[in-house]
Amino acid sequence: MRSLAFLLLLGFLRAQALAPGDKAPLLEAQDSYGRPVDLRGSYVVLWFYPKAQSPGCTAQAKRYSELYEEFRSLGVRVYGVSHDPAGEQCDFIEKLSLKGGMLPDPQGRLARAYGVRSLFGFYSRDTFLLNPEGRVEKIWRGVNPFKDADTVLAYLRERLR
Repeated sequence: MRSLAFLLLLGFLRAQALAPGDKAPLLEAQDSYGRPVDLRGSYVVLWFYPKAQSPGCTAQAKRYSELYEEFRSLGVRVYGVSHDPAGEQCDFIEKLSLKGGMLPDPQGRLARAYGVRSLFGFYSRDTFLLNPEGRVEKIWRGVNPFKDADTVLAYLRERLR
């Protein structure tokens, strides 16, 4: 039993690392409502979070939603990504009247591609900025859910204005 726990922890710690300038992996996905999402052609923020409707994730999602129009005015699309199935994400969106999109990742495909750690289906809080050329421009690992959206927006304001 101990060795199984060790192997799971080792897998959690050994996420494949991306670096700024790397080509963004898996540039096509589906949102929570089954609509295709192409992550190319504009700036895109992907914020990975552990679990829909948990306290930190709720705060993080609400703040991205509050700042949605500012991101949009800069030409930036914003998507939250979690292991939650589409239905749970839709409930999360509707319950909180969230703006922006959500990408369900119950198979962990996006998390693996971006090197986001996962332990028992709970993703680490990592945020990625993709540029219009389809490259990773900036990575924030282990973000504070109460400050993440503001940090990313401040970077974008400086970068794009």
